[in-house]
Amino acid sequence: MKKTVLFSYQQLSNVGCEIIIRGTVAFLTRTFPQHDLEFVVSSYNPERDRALLADVPSVTVVPMQGWKRYLRGLLQKTGLFDSHWVPRFATSEFRRADLFCSVGGDIYTMFGNSIPHDWLGYENFASRHGIPSIMFGANMERFEVVPEADRKKLIDHLKRFKVLAVRDAGTVEYLGSHGVSDNVTLHPDPCFCLRPVTTFERRPIRRIAINFTPILIRDFGAPVVERFARIVEALVGKGYEISFVPHVYSSEDLPSLSDPDALARLYAALSPEVQAQVKRFEGPISFATVAAALREIDLFVGGRMHGCLNSLTLGKAVCFVGYSRKVRTMVDWLASESPFSVMSRSYGAVPADEIDVGWLEQLIAAHDIWAAADPGGKVVIDTQAYLDGLTARARVAEAVDLNASKR
Repeated sequence: MKKTVLFSYQQLSNVGCEIIIRGTVAFLTRTFPQHDLEFVVSSYNPERDRALLADVPSVTVVPMQGWKRYLRGLLQKTGLFDSHWVPRFATSEFRRADLFCSVGGDIYTMFGNSIPHDWLGYENFASRHGIPSIMFGANMERFEVVPEADRKKLIDHLKRFKVLAVRDAGTVEYLGSHGVSDNVTLHPDPCFCLRPVTTFERRPIRRIAINFTPILIRDFGAPVVERFARIVEALVGKGYEISFVPHVYSSEDLPSLSDPDALARLYAALSPEVQAQVKRFEGPISFATVAAALREIDLFVGGRMHGCLNSLTLGKAVCFVGYSRKVRTMVDWLASESPFSVMSRSYGAVPADEIDVGWLEQLIAAHDIWAAADPGGKVVIDTQAYLDGLTARARVAEAVDLNASKR
């Protein structure tokens, strides 16, 4: 029987958002094998997003409606936005859904020191229309920065979800400290659903990918550009091959969102001799094109979480460059509880304002010692077997009865 799953909005110019959609489709397809699921994705660029997701079965991309901005603006001005929220796409698309799935990443980290009103609106609309809600792949932090009344509204909202599947143990603990626990379960990031098996080949590190982001510039200023420039120059001087690999671009040409712009600024800070030896990413940025570039490298050094996970699940060494709590909690989980713990010598986390070539050399040395112990050998990680042993799919299947839907 066909059932419809509606996703919260994702900006697919961010490869991480594309990963989240693809991984969540894979998770829900395995969770409800008895149903023919249709997945609805809303978009400001429907032609592009239909092309990006053309290989994903049963995805329907629906366009945003420009006139809705005026209605939503009126609701905000009159204080009715939370209680009378309407989607930016056709309301009929939401009303026909059998399940609402709030997806991804950092929506609940209180950007701008404010609760994510639009995402509360999604769930409120679903609840008003009798549509069950789940959340998948979330990271949450910084509830403390919002006013107490907003914090209470946020926590009440989270408690209304049938299941909150969060991506690391630190987030489970954090939600518990705010009284949200009964509907919480752990499931790794959706990226892990896309690659059921990961193979790490025992070969030394030669080519290093650098991912440099506008978030690092925003949080650490001009000194972080100089820090990364000196790292790149030192690595080139030691004989490593360097690639610049973006993971996010801006559809609106906003430098504050664009990895290519941040990488261009880093490139400009290099000496001409080093510039000549850096391989720069060219062409469209998508999950497929970035993955192709990552398959050619041995170590990923980056500030994009999904860039790091994209690389790790391809069997690459990874330096997670930190600008928030999520990097530390992710790496702690990887090294202690995940099937990737056996490769903990090949990844690590370091704050963006502390990373230097010495830190990277230690990571490279640890990996290369492991590689030299069995040249030509490999370590195979069965991620799917690990995921199958978790309770998240069973929790969702038990909490959400798609057969009960009359839509």
